[in-house]
Amino acid sequence: MEAVKADKHPAQIILEDLIRIQSVNPHYGNGALGEQGVADYIEQRCRRAGLTVNRQPVKDGRDNLIVELRSGKPGGALLLESHMDTVSLGSMVDPLIPVYKDGRLYGRGACDTKATLAGMLYAMEQCAQSPESLASDLIFCASVDEEHEFRGLSAFMELNLPISGAIVGEPTEMGIVVEHKGCARFAVHTHGRAAHSSLPAEGDNAIYQMMQVIHYIRERVEPSMQDATSLLCGSPSIVVATIGGGTQINIVPESCKIEIDRRIIPGENPENVFHVFQQEITEALQAAGVRMSFESLLMDPALNTSHEALIVQEAQRVARQLKLNDSLRGVPYGSDASKLQQWKGIPTIVYGPGSIAQAHSIEEWVPVQEVAQAAEFYLSIARSYKST
Repeated sequence: MEAVKADKHPAQIILEDLIRIQSVNPHYGNGALGEQGVADYIEQRCRRAGLTVNRQPVKDGRDNLIVELRSGKPGGALLLESHMDTVSLGSMVDPLIPVYKDGRLYGRGACDTKATLAGMLYAMEQCAQSPESLASDLIFCASVDEEHEFRGLSAFMELNLPISGAIVGEPTEMGIVVEHKGCARFAVHTHGRAAHSSLPAEGDNAIYQMMQVIHYIRERVEPSMQDATSLLCGSPSIVVATIGGGTQINIVPESCKIEIDRRIIPGENPENVFHVFQQEITEALQAAGVRMSFESLLMDPALNTSHEALIVQEAQRVARQLKLNDSLRGVPYGSDASKLQQWKGIPTIVYGPGSIAQAHSIEEWVPVQEVAQAAEFYLSIARSYKST
């Protein structure tokens, strides 16, 4: 473990504190504490800074934290949004102890996405010292449940606050993300007929039916996806991610289920993708006697923000001013940003330190230098963004 300089950036110190607070999403099993500890920490700091803080109950004692700073200027507010929950601690060594090594800060959530939380909190605290100097109002939302069903952001959007642009914090390697993939997640069930395994002809094996479904996906659906592409995000993809069927070894299985993750690109609609999949595979396999039903699990839109949007132009200007990367990027993963842009019409970018390759990993880390750079980026754009 390497020594760390005493003159740490304030956001780095905040990040250390956040890593020490376990905030595993309750979806990930026993021992998960949820976001309350992080929410308490952020609320205390914001109140000390004189900021207006509100808790928005979402579910089971899990609250969004909404922090507001009014500038007195007309026009919509700039939203800074990042989520407080993490995935499970898993087999990560000392996941709640911030550890420095080779210019990196290790810890669960360091990359996804407590580094962005720390930077945005730093920006709000700094702006609170002189709100009259801001060009627009600021809203900071520390949300719950991004790692499972994004219920926190869904609840936040119901408030219909006057927002004209948004920055969602996720690890983007300090690139300005204007496009990312969404997904249609669904299940396919095949329905057979049970029989004693010594008389298989008396039954109808649902697992054998599912073999035809999977074969169709591999041979027909996957190759067809190469026909569609996004300049920044590439082509869509499909993965059969889980499979289960049968009840015991001496019974011909009457049911089988697979769960599918179909990543969509800008220009595709998740509900339409799901509908077309059902229609095409049903028509293709009906003659073969495959009996299927379908179950929608999650429909998540893609992000497709106009490159000419004010938030995009201002992000590029600030990046150049700070001598940071001003290129526009697309990424293959999803975020809260697509919901803000697609469902509420809010021009939104994704921006933050670290790489998605380190998120959720056994050695999650974030580059220390990027923590400070991202914090200063958030602060600069918070001060300069003007909605009109």
